[in-house]
Amino acid sequence: MYDYTGHTDCESPLGVVVHQPDGGAVRLPVVNDGLQFHERKVGPTAITRRAEVTIPIEGVGDSNWTRHVTAFTPTESEPLPRVLPQAFRGDDGDFPSEQPAPAIQTADVIGHPIDDSGETVGEPVVLFRGYVAAVGSREGTNRARFRIYDPMKFLTRIEAGMSFNRATVQDVLRAIRDAYVDGQRVFTDVVIDTDGETIGQRRAFEPILEDPSLSDIELFGVPDKGQYEYQFSTNRDTLADVVAWIQKIGNVRVWFQPSGDRGLALTAVQDDAAEYDLTPESNDPPFVIQNNALYEMRPLTSLRLKGNAGATIPLGDWKVNTPFGDTYPEATATYPPLVERFGGELTQTTTETVTDTDDAEQTAAKQLKEALDEVSGGSMTTTIAPMLRPFDRVVATPACAGVTANVDPLSYEIQEAVHSVVPSDDNLPRTELSVSMSVDPDLIETESSVKDARTGDSPTDNDPLEEFQWGYGPGAP
Repeated sequence: MYDYTGHTDCESPLGVVVHQPDGGAVRLPVVNDGLQFHERKVGPTAITRRAEVTIPIEGVGDSNWTRHVTAFTPTESEPLPRVLPQAFRGDDGDFPSEQPAPAIQTADVIGHPIDDSGETVGEPVVLFRGYVAAVGSREGTNRARFRIYDPMKFLTRIEAGMSFNRATVQDVLRAIRDAYVDGQRVFTDVVIDTDGETIGQRRAFEPILEDPSLSDIELFGVPDKGQYEYQFSTNRDTLADVVAWIQKIGNVRVWFQPSGDRGLALTAVQDDAAEYDLTPESNDPPFVIQNNALYEMRPLTSLRLKGNAGATIPLGDWKVNTPFGDTYPEATATYPPLVERFGGELTQTTTETVTDTDDAEQTAAKQLKEALDEVSGGSMTTTIAPMLRPFDRVVATPACAGVTANVDPLSYEIQEAVHSVVPSDDNLPRTELSVSMSVDPDLIETESSVKDARTGDSPTDNDPLEEFQWGYGPGAP
């Protein structure tokens, strides 16, 4: 890692370094609300990051810490402090003359490895690199706040006029990188980083070639040009659209990582998510401080699906569903791990145009999996190391103040992670997680039956109308 000056005697697991116009780098102290490093599954890239930093205006060892943040420097027409705009390109595609390039400052969030006792060890590494885009004051005295934003924000501001014909993921990444470097002047050193042959040499259009269909051609193709070419237009598309497209068709996750002293790496991987056992039996960090995720999410435990009345007629190797019939299939899909935890079932009923019990079971299991995958909003608090991030999966049991319940664990997927370092004795470095359910489809159990369309019960040979006793007048029948 590069050398820096400033607040060099700090042993906090997280820190912030701002890069100077002269090529130097200064580490800043953090106070009060400290440093919060956000990582989320949102935006055009797979992971979007942001840092909130509170620093002292003046302090021991330096007359004025804010002088190292160029966004705090007043201009002739603006008082202190000022807020930099989200877009840094003028009408001609360059920086406005009143905001020279040095005003757009880059900054890093750095992290120190820590041992099992929480002490920092080894050399720091750069975890996140972005640009200072908003500054202001905090309540109280002698404190100032600024934010570090993700470089991906430029993607939505840069037009994309490009086309691809039988392109690989590497080809698309190179085109994105070149347009990105040309479209802004904050990050001019951008390299491409993938996980090797598995991504770079695989054709981006393989899913179409393996299973061609009309819907695939309409989605990925261009009329009169064939299904292997895709075009982006400057009057409609930005680099954010290209990134979203290659992530979908290439089955990769794309985001920006720090590279070198000042540069970026446009990173693409298939699945680098890690799995962590946060149960007490593991005895390995990170450790759970609090886990109320399941009770906050209140997910479904089962789903009941009712099909359409009709009949399924076998024709050789095919099955034909007809709308004629007086019975319908009903299937129930259940996720036993949740049933055991809740002590009962929380069921939702839905309908689908299926007339076969096998189809009903498959559809019910699929819909239950999708419904549970969409459940989010659960929260956990863990120790800060090792650093968890979006897409990671964890296995955990309910816990409060470090005491865990004696119940079977459940699996979760991380949607957002906020790593916090607050300089106070009673607020240790920690990670706040927002999680969703991580469902193992192999554990979903299904059962089905055929129901009478007129009664909703099991079908019988008797006509329900014949079993009804007719009568007239008072006291009938």
